[in-house]
Amino acid sequence: MENGKLDTALVRLREELGRLKSGDVVARQHIEQLIADIEGHVSGSDAAQEREPLVANISDAVRRFEVEHPKLTAYLGEIAAALG
Repeated sequence: MENGKLDTALVRLREELGRLKSGDVVARQHIEQLIADIEGHVSGSDAAQEREPLVANISDAVRRFEVEHPKLTAYLGEIAAALG
């Protein structure tokens, strides 16, 4: 996935994150950290070295939140596929 598509997926992920109920603090914090990690990976020079653990973290989040937050996990899945 080119950076433009990755950026678009991140924007959609942030938008969906904004729609989460305020009481879902755990999901919000977890996804916010993943977004920060993804952005750090994309802008970092050691991107290839850090890709595998990042993709694993994203995949774990997809499994963890797929029932409660299907749109979030769909966007995370797109990002994981792009990075993987």
